[in-house]
Amino acid sequence: MEAEKVEKGLIFFCDITLKEHTKEIDHQFVIDITASKYVCECYNISGEYDFRLKVMVKDMKHYQDFVLNDLGSIKNIGSAQSTFVMGVIKHDYAVPL
Repeated sequence: MEAEKVEKGLIFFCDITLKEHTKEIDHQFVIDITASKYVCECYNISGEYDFRLKVMVKDMKHYQDFVLNDLGSIKNIGSAQSTFVMGVIKHDYAVPL
């Protein structure tokens, strides 16, 4: 995997729920999360969670750093649930035609 070559071999998805929603709060969350060096994708989603992040880190120590320092510094996060990738089956950014 190419991610391991650049020391980003631990991939996980982090589902975020905000405590409350206003235009300003959601906008500030987007600013804060896009500043993270670990987050490579962020989606505003429907359902149980508000946002889904794809995060790539070197190892569990860097995962802990992300949770404590990146997520921990963002106001208004109600909950965060991480799911770790055990193996990549398909990875394609091409838009299907």
